Amino acid sequence: MLRITKPLCQHHIQTAIIGAGVIGLAVSRALSKKGHEVLLLEQATSIGSETSSRNSEVIHAGIYYDRNIMPYKSKFCVEGKQLLYQYCIERDVPFKQCGKLLVATDADQRDSGLPKLVEYAKGNGVHDLKIVSMEDIKDPYSDVYEPNVKCTGAVYSPSTGIIDSHSFMQSMLAEAEEHGTTLALNCRVEGGRSAGPNVILTVDGEEMVCDNVIVCAGLHSHKIASDILSQSNQQSSVSKQNEARKIPRQFYAKGNYFTLQNQQQPFSRLVYPLPDPRGGLGVHATIDLSGSTKFGPDVEWIDDAVINPYDIDMNVDPNRAKSFYAAIRKYWPDLNDDNLVADYSGIRPKLWHPSQTNIDNALKDFFIATPNHHGVQGLHVLLGIESPGLTSSLAIGNHMAKIID
Repeated sequence: MLRITKPLCQHHIQTAIIGAGVIGLAVSRALSKKGHEVLLLEQATSIGSETSSRNSEVIHAGIYYDRNIMPYKSKFCVEGKQLLYQYCIERDVPFKQCGKLLVATDADQRDSGLPKLVEYAKGNGVHDLKIVSMEDIKDPYSDVYEPNVKCTGAVYSPSTGIIDSHSFMQSMLAEAEEHGTTLALNCRVEGGRSAGPNVILTVDGEEMVCDNVIVCAGLHSHKIASDILSQSNQQSSVSKQNEARKIPRQFYAKGNYFTLQNQQQPFSRLVYPLPDPRGGLGVHATIDLSGSTKFGPDVEWIDDAVINPYDIDMNVDPNRAKSFYAAIRKYWPDLNDDNLVADYSGIRPKLWHPSQTNIDNALKDFFIATPNHHGVQGLHVLLGIESPGLTSSLAIGNHMAKIID
């Protein structure tokens, strides 16, 4: 399939998808397989070059998400995990179902935190977790043997894994193109407006009429959608319609990673602390498909005044290593000094910020804004797609294919 570097100007497109990260690719794949004419617009020079390439590459089991508070995350993660493993097998995408230990580092976490995680998981349909003791983890004949882990107990998740996310995205793009998707790189969406049953996008100064527009632009989703809604509002004289055309704002949380050097790789599976109440999963140990170990991400909230993600410094501050050493040594006390090297960082799009006095629990979930939310026919916006977005991607793609004609 031909890839273009300029949009199909003055053309009527059935479905335009903005953003060629893992979510945009999954949605493109699902809709093109359904028979949609799909134009996938990406402002960068390659696919998946922002959030989708700056994560832990973990296939999550679906443990953490209270289905009453985060129904999308709990549903899509569990469904997506199953779809993802099947996809990797069928399409020869490199992966490893290595398993994960979620470790308790004190008696309260062991007696309260671990059972709570198991109950969350059962509520989400994940029934393969088991609570294991410190003795199990130290037993060389155990299936959870990790001699370097220090803990008071742990939850073992056998269905957690790791994936080559770049190979996965390339495979989804190839499949989408096989079914007719056209990828347009170096194409910047500058705004748009509603036009009856259609949305008219402005792309690199040219206009494009679309039956459907799906905003999957990661860190930029709120800005792009807000511009479209703002232009649409200017055409509306009905105040109730104006009031309805609102979507949540995205905030940003930076996650920093450090790589282990000059020391033997300590683990054969992933090792996580219990979730961080500040908004992350804690500084965890992740192995990649080559066997190397990295630690992170931490949670570094970006000031709520920051609107443009390009204003965020993506460099990892080496001084943050101090807090990493302290966090890691709670479950791996043998980490030597000076063996963590600053690696890379990623940005999570969040729908809440700790500066807020009252945080709506619904904003801790993925948010899919449909015409029922904002009043613009044909416009769908995906917001706050952070972890477990990679794991959930195929399930999200299937969901969007179901709700869009």
